[in-house]
Order: sequence, then C-alpha cells, then structure tokens
Amino acid sequence: MDRLRRGLDLALGSLCCGLLLALVAVLVWQVFSRYALNAPSSVTEEILRYGVIWMSLLGAAYATGRGAHMSVDMLRDRLAPRGRLRLDALVAVAFVAFAGIVLIWGGMKGVNIAARQTSAVMRIPMSWVYLSLPVSGGLMIAYALLNLGDLMRGRTRHLDAETQAEMMGE
Repeated sequence: MDRLRRGLDLALGSLCCGLLLALVAVLVWQVFSRYALNAPSSVTEEILRYGVIWMSLLGAAYATGRGAHMSVDMLRDRLAPRGRLRLDALVAVAFVAFAGIVLIWGGMKGVNIAARQTSAVMRIPMSWVYLSLPVSGGLMIAYALLNLGDLMRGRTRHLDAETQAEMMGE
C-alpha cells in the first residue's frame, strides 16, 4: 500500500505542479498580450478558467491523501487516542461517501448533460471540464481507502507524535 500511495502522490503531485506551471505561463502571456501588445487573447481566459477547476479538484484529492484537508480540530483534540482513531476512520468513510455520491455519481450526471455543449471560444466539449469531478472523486476514494488502511494498521500521517505513542501503548 505504501508503494501505491507513493506512486499516486508522485503522479498527482507532478500533475498539479505541471498544471500550475502551465497556468502561470498562460497567465503571463495573457497579461503581456493585453498590456504590451494591446491585443488581449480570449483563449487564455478559458484555459485559465478550466485549468483552475481541474487543478483545484486534483489538489483536493491530493490533500485528502496527505490528511491536509480543512478540518476543525476542537472535538478531535478533546478525544482520547482511541476516540481520535475512530473519528479519523469516520472522516475517511465520509470522504468515500461524499466522493462516491457527489463527485462520481453527480459528476457523471454533469458530464452527460455537458456532453452536448462546447466552450464558447475554444469549442472543446464541456464534458472535459466536468470530467474533473468524477476523476477527482475516484482519486479521493482511493486516498480515503489508503488512509483507512493506514488507520487499521495503526499508522497515521496526521496524528501528532504524542497521540501515536499513546495509541501504541508507549
């Protein structure tokens, strides 16, 4: 499971970094063409819009795998180590449910609806944009299941050292 996680982290992290680099290059071109050439590019606006959608959803999946998603730790900090473990498992199960129902199932409905539409400037199928939902949902489920497996083996990425020591009975 560690090799799978490392491979997934490497592939998704590299993809997000490459996408960010490409979006910065497109943004620089957009600013340059607008102010230096006085001829704004309309294609760059769509590229940036759809690129940010993909990058944010892929980044959310990556954050799920790292345990870096937004959370409120007030309840978690008040629990005993076993309670924290159970809460972390509940969070992983909630990610599976959310990703499965909202992102994959709902996202595929969006893909099907958008299949008949094209973008205004580039004329690409809008289903390509909406495909970011089920793709990120599948990645979130994979990461949530990996996180659950780690919890079952007593290994967690985001627990502090004190909590891990308490769980191990040290």
